[in-house]
Amino acid sequence: MASTHDNKAANYRTNGISKLTIVISVVVIIILILAFTNPSRTDFYTWLESEYGIHVSYDVNEGTTYTQITNGQEKSLNFRSGHIQHVGIFTTYNETFMDVEGNEINIKATGVMNMFFKR
Repeated sequence: MASTHDNKAANYRTNGISKLTIVISVVVIIILILAFTNPSRTDFYTWLESEYGIHVSYDVNEGTTYTQITNGQEKSLNFRSGHIQHVGIFTTYNETFMDVEGNEINIKATGVMNMFFKR
């Protein structure tokens, strides 16, 4: 005949495994949500325009062009350097532009869950 202690131990093992399974499932679901909602480069360009007024366009003959509208005036920007790091659940962007006057514009952002945050 099984003792009460043996039944408690068996129940604990069963409940412990189910709790562990739930925790692992929740973590996997969160990681999947973060991975599927990781913003794209196009999302970054949209954010760049709304946050900094920098418009990105592409032409087959001219390539990628960058313009910034400040105080109602449009000025051309030169892309100096950039770095994108995709981590799976988030992405970091570091980009440097230079305007015609020689001023550098450094942009650092982190994208996660289809949102961007300045760094």
